[in-house]
Amino acid sequence: MGRSLLHYIRVIFGLDQPQTQTTEAERSSLGRWASEAKVIVEIGVYEGFTTRFLAERSATDTVIYGVDPFFAGRLGPCWGELIARHALRPYLRDGRVVLLKMKSDEVSDQIGAPIDFVFIDADHSWEGISSDWAKWADILRGGGIIALHDAVFDASRNSARRYGSHEFFEKVVKNDARYEILETVGSLVVLQKSDRVESTDQ
Repeated sequence: MGRSLLHYIRVIFGLDQPQTQTTEAERSSLGRWASEAKVIVEIGVYEGFTTRFLAERSATDTVIYGVDPFFAGRLGPCWGELIARHALRPYLRDGRVVLLKMKSDEVSDQIGAPIDFVFIDADHSWEGISSDWAKWADILRGGGIIALHDAVFDASRNSARRYGSHEFFEKVVKNDARYEILETVGSLVVLQKSDRVESTDQ
């Protein structure tokens, strides 16, 4: 708690940046593929670094929905949520970013418009990514883009650690005929949904 509180204070005073698990190259890819999107959904906000990155590089009429349960620690608040809200405050004020404090499978009618771009960077277990893929790969509009973080093993970042998301990508996502792989950068994979496939109801 002490380190988290200190980090929060340093972010407030501009001495620290919000933390992120994405690399500069991965964020550059996300920015390129999301640049034309009008409705973006990010699953797993963490401290809001990537959310802010996408907001800074998107059009002024783009809306970004950040979905994260922001679980509180045993001894205090969720410092990640406080940091994210601080980092995103101008975009939260003007409505370009909407934070949905809930699990991704709990999102129902909060997003009314067709979704153009989804970035999934949340629970990397098999169960977690399986649930996220089942929901958001269906909801995304035909022709839309979905990006998966930690989908492929990146030895420079993951060391010897492998996640369920790596196995799920190899066994499930790569075999999903609805999707075509557009780019792989680091551990990030960007895919496009066939425009012949309609999205399901949310």
